[in-house]
Amino acid sequence: MKRLCAIVAAASSILGCTSDSESQKVAKPDGFKQIEFDATDHKKVYADFYPSTTPNSEKVILMFHQAGSNAGEYETIEPVMADLGYNCIALDQRSGGDMWGRSNRTATKSGTGNYLAAYKDLAGAVDYAHSKNYTTIIAWGSSYSSSLVFKLASEDSTIKAVISFSPGEYMDDKSIVQKWASKVTVPVFFACTPDELTDGRQQIFDAIPSDTKVLASFPDGVHGSSTLIPDKSKAASRYMDKLKAFLAALKPGS
Repeated sequence: MKRLCAIVAAASSILGCTSDSESQKVAKPDGFKQIEFDATDHKKVYADFYPSTTPNSEKVILMFHQAGSNAGEYETIEPVMADLGYNCIALDQRSGGDMWGRSNRTATKSGTGNYLAAYKDLAGAVDYAHSKNYTTIIAWGSSYSSSLVFKLASEDSTIKAVISFSPGEYMDDKSIVQKWASKVTVPVFFACTPDELTDGRQQIFDAIPSDTKVLASFPDGVHGSSTLIPDKSKAASRYMDKLKAFLAALKPGS
């Protein structure tokens, strides 16, 4: 797996693999549980629920991983978001794999699919959030799923904000993500490395019409949401501080 990641990274930055795919093990709080719900094509999706430290919080962040990955990508990030008042639902999408020392339950039990097929998992997560009566739903993506969250927010007005780490034109149509982004008017946090920014991401960011959009791009970061993990990214604290400021600035109810 390590050798495969190195080969893929040399050809493309899409997967965002690192030489060490083991996640830091984090103690689970009371209320943590594994959950399952239906994708919009009725396939079963498996996810981790990490509760907010704020009692009865009606806020939720739906966390979607990068290629070759799973919910373990957010294991060290969820506690930070929980302390900010957000419940977290980190998915195993059908397009994923065995990074972070754990398997992808959805791919294993429900079958695999390409990036666009995984969109049905993301949309199913929003339906699940509705069923739990969350009033603030934030969509968070990493790599390919960070492109799909623009599609999600462009089609579903109940998404209150978007957090997108290393989006790109990963679909067959190499202009479709920019088109999705051009329809997103909710607040957007957009993060990528400086190298990624000069490789087409700037055009995606510029296309976003939202009055509230924040760009985070620091040296020594890495691809995708992994840039928030100190063991992976020397710039982790800088990205996290800017993300916290973005979330703190969201208006009440958003």
